[in-house]
Parts: sequence; structure tokens; C-alpha cells
Amino acid sequence: MIEDITKEEKFSIRWVIALKDEAEIIIQQYRMKLLSEKSVFPIFKNSEETHWLILSGIGRHNASAATLYLYEKSKAPKWTAWINIGIAGCGVGHFGDLCLVDKIINNSDGKVSFPSAMKNSPFPRMELLTTDIPIIDYTSKKLIDMEACAFYDATSKFSSRELISIVKVISDGPSNNIKNLNRSIISKLITTNISNIIKIVLYYESLSLDEYKRLKKPEIFYKICNQWHFTVSQQHQLERVLRRIATSNIKENILNLLKDCRNSKSVMNILNKQMESYEVDWRNA
Repeated sequence: MIEDITKEEKFSIRWVIALKDEAEIIIQQYRMKLLSEKSVFPIFKNSEETHWLILSGIGRHNASAATLYLYEKSKAPKWTAWINIGIAGCGVGHFGDLCLVDKIINNSDGKVSFPSAMKNSPFPRMELLTTDIPIIDYTSKKLIDMEACAFYDATSKFSSRELISIVKVISDGPSNNIKNLNRSIISKLITTNISNIIKIVLYYESLSLDEYKRLKKPEIFYKICNQWHFTVSQQHQLERVLRRIATSNIKENILNLLKDCRNSKSVMNILNKQMESYEVDWRNA
């Protein structure tokens, strides 16, 4: 018997953050708790399991490994929104400004990526340069960090670009020496932006929930599978045809149409004929 195990509609958010000082206020805001002291990377989650956060440490390799680790450990569903947030150097802008990244350049190989950014956002969009060593030459006027390109490359393997967000807070630049940064300043930079961060998260929570609804199997799928035996391949075929029916103007009671079916093959035959008949009628209308 196949059951719809989803009891309620939930968004899904995963955070990848390099430093504990950058993450503390977010962990508090979303009431996340440490899962285990023995984890390869520290992982936090809230009681509803809608927010998970991992501390990657600094650098591309750490960011990539931590992102994949969180994906596996949290069993992140397809509708998950991924957020990378942290401090960044910049040749323009002001100390403490929050920026959204819509272009990433990998300084090691020149690869360019174009993450999506929050639509109709009040926050500035900037391109970002990911480097393997700290850079204090700000003449490029780009944001500068050490993780974003690896985070984006990793999340792109299992998520759409619309569900990937990179958020940076300007921490150093021509007028703010990177050597002056300390744990307290880093924490304060993120904390003073928490209201802005919440706005961004609300957007991605909504986006994630919309994606969940789009991917969710139609209710009738489970009713049909519980009444007739379907192979895994047939289940995929059934889901596809039911989605097509759901977006059409077919008004017939599907279960009533199938009442005389003896097996899954006859079910699929009737459903496919129903769609073919509808499509022919539509074209000739």
C-alpha cells in the first residue's frame, strides 16, 4: 500500500555558513540546536526540521564538502532553498551593507556563474569574486569572499538556481582594514542586518513552499495506487498523466471512470485515452 506520508505542507531551508560568529544570530532567530558534537561539520536544526544550518569553515573545499554533507544528512528534499550568508570585502558600498549576489567569478579558474537573486528586492545586487586567499586589493570593486562559488557549484547539482541565494554583508574595504575584523565585529555585522535577513528568508520560504506544492503528487495518485498494483515505472507514468489531467479542463470523476478496471494496465489505458480525447477536442474546438 502506498501512503501519502506528508502530513502538512512545509517549506525547506538549508543554510551553509562559514563562521560561527556569522551564524549565531541566525541559529537563535530560527531556534536551531546542535545535532551532535561528533559531526564532521557542526549541524544545527529547528524542531520542525524546516531550517537546517551547517558551519563549513573558511575556503572553497570546506564549503563544497559541507554543502554536500548537509544535503545528505538532512535528506534535503527537491523543494529546498539554499542560503549562503557571510561577510565579504568590497571596493564600493558601505561597511555593513547587505548585498545579494547575482554573478560569481571563481578567481582560480575564471569560471563565471549566475545565481538568481530575490525578485523585487530592496537590496543592491553585486557580482562576487571567490578567492583562495584573502585579497586586500579592492580596485576590482567586486564583493570578495572565499566560499560562494563552491557553494553554488555544489547546490546547483541538486537544486534550481531560483532556490539558491548568496547574501553578503560588507565587512572590509578601502576604508575598513580587514585586519581590524574580530569575532565581535563579525557577529555585529550580521546581527544588525537580521531584519533584512528575515525578509530574504521569508521570500525563500514562500518560494520553497510553492515548489513543494508544484512537485507534490496529486491526491488521487495515492488512491489509485492503493486500489491497483503499479510497478515503479508505471507509478511515474501515472503521476505524469494525472498532472496533465489536473492542469486540463477535464471535469469527469476519475475514480468513477476507473471503477471497472481490473489492473494497472487498464487504468493507464483509460487515463491516456481520456487525455487524448481531451486534446483532440481542444484542438478542434
